[in-house]
Amino acid sequence: MTERQKILVVDDDKTWQAFLLASLQDKYNVVAAYDGAIGLKLAREWRPDMIFLDIEMPVKNGYQVCAELKADPELRDIPVIFLSAKSSLQEKIAGFQLGADDYLIKPCEAELLNAKAARSVQLYREKKTLDEKATGAQVLAFEAMNSSADLGRSVRFAERTYAMDSFDKLAEGLFQTMAEFGLETSVMFMGDSGPQFYSHNKYELSLLEKDMFLAIHQEGRFCDFGHRTFCNFKRVSLLIKNMPESDPERYGRIKDAVPWILGTVDGKVGALSAQMALVAQHQYVSESISVLSTDLHKALDIVDQAELGNAKALLVSSLALLDGMKKEQERIQALLTSSSNQGSNTELADEIFSSDVDFF
Repeated sequence: MTERQKILVVDDDKTWQAFLLASLQDKYNVVAAYDGAIGLKLAREWRPDMIFLDIEMPVKNGYQVCAELKADPELRDIPVIFLSAKSSLQEKIAGFQLGADDYLIKPCEAELLNAKAARSVQLYREKKTLDEKATGAQVLAFEAMNSSADLGRSVRFAERTYAMDSFDKLAEGLFQTMAEFGLETSVMFMGDSGPQFYSHNKYELSLLEKDMFLAIHQEGRFCDFGHRTFCNFKRVSLLIKNMPESDPERYGRIKDAVPWILGTVDGKVGALSAQMALVAQHQYVSESISVLSTDLHKALDIVDQAELGNAKALLVSSLALLDGMKKEQERIQALLTSSSNQGSNTELADEIFSSDVDFF
């Protein structure tokens, strides 16, 4: 029988705590604590798969508890979701800076609690599995990367971008390169149609993470929140979730390499947005020409039957003009198709997401 996953609830409000227990206990093993100190003790002894954490509590508040959890190497990866009646951006930033995975406003529905719990527990279990499979050699390999290897990855990514003909492929290529650096990331592209979000593990970003992207995007090139760092450009913002704070040399190399890569991504986002706008414009003009051509042919039939010579000549001239416009549109379409095919040829597309890395 599969062992039930464990959730720790830390909240001094007995009514709200009872609601949490009733909402979660059908699917999970749930243990509750009424203050932060007891919550920390239970976290160390019981090792839950996730923690719902109130902010305003006696003895130790939620921020203090979260800070101690994230400072403990054996507990720092346990997902923490803050619970609070406060909804200001400052409160959310404070929680995010401490390493919280999400932030829920009280009161909320049981369905939302269960959805958040399921997502956090699954991600935590998957990360633990990957960590167990990782070998010491792999860790040493990532740590042994030098500046020339970082530059090689950056140049290789730039070479690959011309074959990435959509935001999805651009995000996939970016995440592969970030993984070669040993980084866990998510990204926001600012296209003409608004922001688009992607995560390296293909899960949808939480509302808190999306709010942070939008709030931090215009706040400078780098914004650091402990082991989390945002790197911002005009059309792209990258969140690195595991910056190596304990390794200053590698920390600095990452901050040197990532802007170079994101500069390339920023230009590619602009090019893709322009291409999509051109394609949309071409489609609109083509459809309009087709409608006009049909209407003019109908009018020509009517005029022909009425034997109106001058009007007929005018309509014939208009049709000739439309035919010329249509041929020009077909030429533009052929150029677009040719460009698209060149950017996505099979040989190069197969190479885009290869795990091979060029070292100088």
